[in-house]
Amino acid sequence: MSKSTNLTRKWLLTGTILTTLAVGVPAFAQDTTPPADDTTAGPAAPEAAPADDTTEIVVTGSRIRKSEFNSAAPVQVITAEKSSMSGMIDAAQILQSSSIASGSGQINNTFTGYVVDGGAGINTLSLRGLGAQRTLVLINGRRMPPAGVGGTVGPVDLNFIPQSMVSRYEILKDGASSIYGSDAVAGVVNIITTKNFDGFHIEASGLKSEKDGADSYTASAMYGKTFDKGGILISGEYFEQQELTYRDRPGLACPQLLRYSTADGSRADRIDPRTGEFKCYNASGVWGSAIIDNFSPLIGSSPSADFYFYAPNHTNGPLNNYVLYDGTASTVVWENDNPDPALDTTAISPVKRVSLFAQGQWRPDWLNGAELYTELMFGERKSSQRTWAQLFPYYSSHSSVNPLPHTPNADFPEAAYDYYGFGPAQPYAQPITIFESDASQKVDLGRFLGGVRGTLSSWNWDAYASYSKSVGKYDNTAIYADRVNWGTGFDQVNFVEIDECGAGAPAGCVPLNLFSPDAQSTGKLTQAEYDYYFTVDHGKTDYSQFTAEATATGDIMQLPAGALGAAFGISFRKDEINDVPGELARNGNSYNRTSAGITKGDDQLKEVYGELEVPIVRGKFLFEDLTLNLSGRYSDYDSVGSANTYKVGFNWALDNIFRVRGTAGTSFRAPALYELYLNDQTSYLSQSQVDPCINYDKIGADGEYAVNATIRANCAADGVAGDYTGAGSSAVLTTGGGLYLKPETSYATTLGFVLTPPDTGFKFAMDVWKTKISDQITSNGAAVVGACYGSVQFRSQPGFCDKFVRDLDPTSTTFNQILTIDASYRNIPTEETAGIDFTVSYEHEFNFGKLTSDAQFSWYKYYKSQQYEGAVIDDYVGTIGNPNWVGDVQTKFTHKDWQVAWTFNYTGAASNLGWYGEVGHNAANTYTYKASVPPFVTHDLEVRYRGKSFDVIAGINNVLDEYAPVIGDGLYSGSASRLGNYPFSSQYYSGLIGRQFYLNVSKDF
Repeated sequence: MSKSTNLTRKWLLTGTILTTLAVGVPAFAQDTTPPADDTTAGPAAPEAAPADDTTEIVVTGSRIRKSEFNSAAPVQVITAEKSSMSGMIDAAQILQSSSIASGSGQINNTFTGYVVDGGAGINTLSLRGLGAQRTLVLINGRRMPPAGVGGTVGPVDLNFIPQSMVSRYEILKDGASSIYGSDAVAGVVNIITTKNFDGFHIEASGLKSEKDGADSYTASAMYGKTFDKGGILISGEYFEQQELTYRDRPGLACPQLLRYSTADGSRADRIDPRTGEFKCYNASGVWGSAIIDNFSPLIGSSPSADFYFYAPNHTNGPLNNYVLYDGTASTVVWENDNPDPALDTTAISPVKRVSLFAQGQWRPDWLNGAELYTELMFGERKSSQRTWAQLFPYYSSHSSVNPLPHTPNADFPEAAYDYYGFGPAQPYAQPITIFESDASQKVDLGRFLGGVRGTLSSWNWDAYASYSKSVGKYDNTAIYADRVNWGTGFDQVNFVEIDECGAGAPAGCVPLNLFSPDAQSTGKLTQAEYDYYFTVDHGKTDYSQFTAEATATGDIMQLPAGALGAAFGISFRKDEINDVPGELARNGNSYNRTSAGITKGDDQLKEVYGELEVPIVRGKFLFEDLTLNLSGRYSDYDSVGSANTYKVGFNWALDNIFRVRGTAGTSFRAPALYELYLNDQTSYLSQSQVDPCINYDKIGADGEYAVNATIRANCAADGVAGDYTGAGSSAVLTTGGGLYLKPETSYATTLGFVLTPPDTGFKFAMDVWKTKISDQITSNGAAVVGACYGSVQFRSQPGFCDKFVRDLDPTSTTFNQILTIDASYRNIPTEETAGIDFTVSYEHEFNFGKLTSDAQFSWYKYYKSQQYEGAVIDDYVGTIGNPNWVGDVQTKFTHKDWQVAWTFNYTGAASNLGWYGEVGHNAANTYTYKASVPPFVTHDLEVRYRGKSFDVIAGINNVLDEYAPVIGDGLYSGSASRLGNYPFSSQYYSGLIGRQFYLNVSKDF
């Protein structure tokens, strides 16, 4: 059965803790240039030429050239030095673990089997929890293109960042559409590559897990040459991350209920009769080894479904080697909730990638001092996921392999046969078994950029054009849906019997026997069955982007307080997508999978923009320097028309100790191509997959209702009977683009206070921020049905309940069934988030060495979301996966050629208690379970030796071998999602792997 993504938002430690913990390296990109040893591409990598005091540079957050880092907007810098001394070798891990990102759920390689924007295998970055589509990623100030597979390509894939070339990452923690254009809603990541390097540099790194699984390795080489009129720099890199399966970690392989008796605190989990241990449940999200007969009235007063659990050498009921569930705990424990083959599902999926990056510049005499420059980038990602899915078709009452009794008896009365007008031969059956479902992706991305830059009088100008293209090929295990119909003698969509392997069946038809001991125990079929029913569906996605831009920056005039700086520019961009899904997906012939049409479309954008830097006062009492920054942009899209954005910022240095800064402005995001043009994807989901009202009045073996009181009341209000079985044809789920979507708009403010007392080595910054998005674009998928019935407002106002159709006509043959669900993209009213960022740093030179340390922490005040006008406004802050606090502290000590670094990583406590009905116990309060988690803290230790031409770093990540905190299997819609026994959220990634050993070796020639 399908999975869907419902990423939660995340939040961030306190000023008191910060100032206590933080003894640190300068991390103020806006206030100081990073030290020389922090601008390298990696350990012992060639240093970028440091800027002298008069060199003007462009700082992320402004297009106006400045002589120092003094932007009004807050910028976080992550240097290659810091990341390598934290034992990180992957750009995705570096960025996703930054304090501005780690407060929110990130898409990484743990999303095996999930549907995510950009397709399987992608790694994206969501700043402030606002989504990857609202984070702009640049390389050297120029837009990085999207890449991926499927019809939803749009976000940047972090796999294609040329990590071996990276000098530092600058993260603008503020909306900046007026500076950089669409998508810069939550912030901007600017990847700065190494410059001015002569020589040859090789480097290799590895992370080895103490318990095996999820090991990663990388090797790279870089060559650079500078000459009088220019220079070139070329690098190549190979990276591999190996898989981690559920079987590799006990906490993943055996998810337990983790329930505790209210009376005495003892474990209240069920015991598995197969092992004598506490029962394991759904490690990989599937269960099997069962048969359902529809509709025997053995349980309840009207026809309903009975479950038979495969249990070799145990018989309880009319089927040999099966235990019939009779409503008691002694029989339900035989359900195979954790099939052994499915433990080979990848909890962290493997990936291999290669990348090439080259940059060069040349100042020919005929250009009179102007410079030609280029950037070339090529990358290839090969990723794969192994998961297990359920195969659960209905079987005809006349099927040759249906094992249920052939004659009416006490357990199978005539009423069961006649319930849907079937013949008296036998009842129809629904076996549940598992099968291996693999997926793989090969994505190639190429980007060519060429430009020319120079000076004219006192102005600097720059013009460039770039073209990029991503070609993604994706394969998925598929089952022919029409052949399943013939092999079972039952039309799975229209819910009618057909002749088993009858006239019209594709040649070679063999009955699909999911009742065999092999199929029931391990999901293994015969070779003839594999050959007839299984195939691989091949899809291909092309995405191209062309950009041309010209800018000019310089001083307009001298004012009493200094020069009036300005930047002006024009820009053009065109994006195109063409996704062709596999043949079975296009034809709607893939069993239990989405059908998808070809997604094809394009959009063009023309923009003009300008920025002014206005010095107001300088050299006065309490006004050492007061500068005002103004920027504006006009954007004209073919798809959604035109829009204006603006931003106002100020930077006020009272003296050389205290500075106040702030910004306020609007941002804008046009719908992505897939949000506009995604061809309708149609899924046929069984009623049991989408309808929470099925058997809503049924009480299980533990004495609990299957659903909570709100759902029961709402189902009853719709006239659905408490014992409604959900039998019938599948619901039709349609997801498509919205050509009438409005663009998103946002308003963001920041207010910062910076303390830099001279001659102390201490620096402190606190930035208060707030962002509000209007008309956010989203899709809720099939979850709209559960959201409708789980809401206390129910049908009292427009909302989720309007997005699906239930047949409420009692005379209809489809009475009570969910008929259609509309999951197309739409605008929702608002999302709003606010919080505070803290940056503390300290450095001190001793006679025997140098101590440096820096800390970055963020605290979220709230994250509010409203799905419909008038609907309840949800505040996610503090829930599991959305901690109030996240951050890190890195402390280093350097003595001659040796350096030691200790990194402290913090994720704050969180709780789902009180969230959508979650109370942490069952309704009868006979047992409790954990619905809260304590702070999650890990430590990394690295030691570095710098030789004359080589460099070695060795260390341990997660020194104390901390595993993620465990939570119980919740009962309510507000219960936290789990990966094994752990919270399913990216902050706990290192807690899935455990202790790792790190080694980095590099050599210069």
